[in-house]
Amino acid sequence: MTPDFLTVHFVADVVSLLLLTLGSVFILSAAIGVLRFGDTMSRVHAITKPQTTGLILAIIGTAIRVTGSDDFSIAERSDLGVLALLVLFALMTTPVTAQRLGRISRREGLYGDIERMSRNDAPAPRSLRRK
Repeated sequence: MTPDFLTVHFVADVVSLLLLTLGSVFILSAAIGVLRFGDTMSRVHAITKPQTTGLILAIIGTAIRVTGSDDFSIAERSDLGVLALLVLFALMTTPVTAQRLGRISRREGLYGDIERMSRNDAPAPRSLRRK
């Protein structure tokens, strides 16, 4: 026998709460990473990876909450479409933005402290760069 409170709506609420909380933790870690990291490449990495993961987890949690509600009507179905578009655009724009930020920072020499860089992160000497 299952308890009376263990319904589909209750399970959907608990799962959505867990996903929303986990997504919020990822987004918070991205914000802390931007403040803590010193150089541009580390900041770009910190803002793109966990923030996108946190956004997708939060959207999935919201979608589960919407589908688990008592009145799942046409308005809620259109909300799911908007949430799916949010995930699609986040997955399309975040890598492109990170690539462009990284390329511009390398081109402009916005590296950070050169003494703290690894061998692969350090810029090439000026004589080897293209004009």
